[in-house]
Amino acid sequence: MPSTVRDLSELYLTWGLARRAETPDGTRWSMPAALPLPGDLLPLDADLAKRLDRIRWTLRTGPLVDGLINHLVDDLGEPQEILTSLDRLAAATSQDADDVRIALAELVQSGDAQVQRGQESVDAERLEVHQRFRLVMNWDHFHEHRVHLSIKGDDA
Repeated sequence: MPSTVRDLSELYLTWGLARRAETPDGTRWSMPAALPLPGDLLPLDADLAKRLDRIRWTLRTGPLVDGLINHLVDDLGEPQEILTSLDRLAAATSQDADDVRIALAELVQSGDAQVQRGQESVDAERLEVHQRFRLVMNWDHFHEHRVHLSIKGDDA
């Protein structure tokens, strides 16, 4: 347990939470672009590590999925299926094509959608950016397994 600022700074350096460089102007401190994960620093049991990984994945994919779902619901009116491509979805959602790919993979993994070429299911992660595919949504599953919040106005 650190008891001084010096102890705390040494702990930060040891854990990779900070870097120190001596310059002609004195000591310069910085933080890494990506902080180490808890499992890199602490012994975690397998269940806790798995839960933390799932939380991190959800925090990463949640906004991406939300952007795609907003387009499908608000712009397209919950279509059962659409013929599209990653680059078209990226343009429609103002997201990067790789982020759309991640969102699609998450929708497929959760059972909310299928990605098909012809009648065959395909791996969303292996689609070329320009390659056309059918996005087949399972809206019943989506609505049953997702939480939706809405804010009603004062006159509600």
